Amino acid sequence: MPIPLVWSDDHIDHAPSLQTVEGQTYPHPERPERAGLIRDALVGARLVDLAGAERHADRAIDAVHAAEYRRFIRATCEQIPVGRQLTPSGGSHDPRVLASDLLEERISFYAFGADAPLMRGTYRAARSAVDVALTGADLVADGAAQVFALCRPPGHHAEFARMGGFCYFDNAVIAARRLVATGTVAILDIDYHHGNGSQHLTYARDDILYVSLHADPSYAYPGFSGHVDETGEGAGQGFNHNFPLPAHTGIDVYAQTLDRACEIVARFQPSFLVVSIGFDTHEEDPIAIMRLRSEDFGRLAGRIAQLALPTLHVLEGGYALERLGESAVAYVDGLGA
Repeated sequence: MPIPLVWSDDHIDHAPSLQTVEGQTYPHPERPERAGLIRDALVGARLVDLAGAERHADRAIDAVHAAEYRRFIRATCEQIPVGRQLTPSGGSHDPRVLASDLLEERISFYAFGADAPLMRGTYRAARSAVDVALTGADLVADGAAQVFALCRPPGHHAEFARMGGFCYFDNAVIAARRLVATGTVAILDIDYHHGNGSQHLTYARDDILYVSLHADPSYAYPGFSGHVDETGEGAGQGFNHNFPLPAHTGIDVYAQTLDRACEIVARFQPSFLVVSIGFDTHEEDPIAIMRLRSEDFGRLAGRIAQLALPTLHVLEGGYALERLGESAVAYVDGLGA
């Protein structure tokens, strides 16, 4: 039967054209078409029923991120002329940059790199992505077995008070915090990149388990998190598990690793599961080097479905535009396998 697909059009005005990497500029891969391609493919395959995102209070974001960080992004975006893109001038821990006359320098205080530009519509888009995730969490809490939250921009790199990796607010963790009010939650992150934000925002908690399969940080972004020895701290010790994978990992090794990850989730016995689903493990993804094919996402979904948990699937990465639709169809179809 079709599952709910939560969607908002508000993401469209966040349309960065360029990405800065080590001082060089390239076409930005996190494009508005991503969400529309997935939506159209899933609707065309009759695998989903569209559900509009409901507005939620700012306090849901402020429970995860610093309130001044959210307010800064909102106020800054209001100052940016339509059509202009502002790229942070790196990342700065010096609060004196907030007094700079240059917006690019002020932005750097709330960034950990130059890969999350701001535009007039960025706050609106990121804020609506949160509403998409929270609406999905509401549906799961109300009894839906599977819900797909079509979030854009993605979120799992967003830190407590810093943006980066195309991410501004951590949609998956914000949704998990909504669900943890009625039970424990496991976050299973199967994006190509390690979710540094999701890890750090749950690192000291024992009611939210974080398990991630990702490209080894020795060669892949973000590079500063995602190692095996990062296992949590304080009350959260033992509730963080990383599975770094070698370059060019194919479906057999990936599926074996996912099986181990799912066993950890099953032992935790959560009330709910949040899956950060990234399609950037696809062999044709332009910014990743793994070897999954479109049909392989159905196999991964089938294994996740075996956990038999109420599950919210939150979109993260995936930048091979010509493969996004078919990958998403294989994934959602696999949930019923």
